[in-house]
Amino acid sequence: MIQRNVGYLLLVMTLALISVGVIMLLSTSGRLAMDVHADLYAPLRKQMVWLLLGSIVCIAVSRLDYHWILQHSWIWVASSALLMVMCLVPHIGKKAKGAARWIEVGGFTLQPSELGKVAFICFLAWWLGQNQRRIHEFGRGVAVPVAVFGLFAVILAKFQHDLGYTVLMGTILFSMLVCAGIRWYYLAPIPFLGIGGILGIAWLMPERQGRLLAFMDIEKYKQGDGWQVYQALVALGSGGTEGLGLGNSRQKMFWLPEAHTDFVFPILGEELGVWVALLVVFCFLIMTLCSGWISMNAPDATGVLLGIGISTLFAVQSLMNLSVVTGLMPNKGVPLPFISYGGSSLMMWMVCIGILFNLQRQGVHESDQRAPVTVKKATIRL
Repeated sequence: MIQRNVGYLLLVMTLALISVGVIMLLSTSGRLAMDVHADLYAPLRKQMVWLLLGSIVCIAVSRLDYHWILQHSWIWVASSALLMVMCLVPHIGKKAKGAARWIEVGGFTLQPSELGKVAFICFLAWWLGQNQRRIHEFGRGVAVPVAVFGLFAVILAKFQHDLGYTVLMGTILFSMLVCAGIRWYYLAPIPFLGIGGILGIAWLMPERQGRLLAFMDIEKYKQGDGWQVYQALVALGSGGTEGLGLGNSRQKMFWLPEAHTDFVFPILGEELGVWVALLVVFCFLIMTLCSGWISMNAPDATGVLLGIGISTLFAVQSLMNLSVVTGLMPNKGVPLPFISYGGSSLMMWMVCIGILFNLQRQGVHESDQRAPVTVKKATIRL
């Protein structure tokens, strides 16, 4: 019964966050839509198309056997890596602010790294599940997953300059290796090497170096590299407890860049107030707990690992975005799940929800098939 109710609660939280995302997109994208598209509702229409497609894919994924999805995960990994490389090809990839992370097709923009992070989770769940008996070996347990992560990390960090998703995928790798039972002396160096490598790469990039300096002293760099985070803090502070009212944000009027994408949460706090902002954070917390519960009650070890990967992705990406916009982390450009504008992101989150419903459905089915335990009374003859 609890397993069924958790599925319903996950559905309610998903619909609530999507609704908030649609409302905030309509509120934050109006000025930009008129200047770029000369159409107030152009971004909203695109997002609704992605939402419709995502809903169809979500239903389809929830009905498929997730073992079939995992068996073909190497195809998803190879395809996403190829698409990420195609972002670097002239006339195919699309650049924005010096980063080549998108492919434009028929007026719609795709971000292959969104597919990559979900494909990476599926591959890790399949590989670690298939090699449970040899999980303590370095070659089977660590080398292959780290090599696949290294492939994505090189493309993301070196060529696409996307350190945020590199950190995100590294965190997913570490959490799934821990849950799979990898020996601790194989795991111990990974966080230090990962954090040291990311900081080293960031320091060598002038733009990322500026963001690190701005993070350490926001007041000093508020007119330069710290402008975006500073304006986000101003937006959150301006809203107070009650907010300025839906649509009445001042910071979204070209003061806060990317107000409809990565920095939508400060506008939400400015317009609707701190209580609504905290309610959204509470929804993220409940959704993370639901996904964790579903993961722990998956039918097999492979399903548990798959659910843990998705739960980690959701929790860490949400935490990263909220930490960035409140000045608790350096600016990384990571969207807020279900709320930030972006079709590829919304589509892949719907895929993740479909996988969780798949695990929940099969977990309920397994529990229903278990034979009830009967205790026979012993009879003693004298």
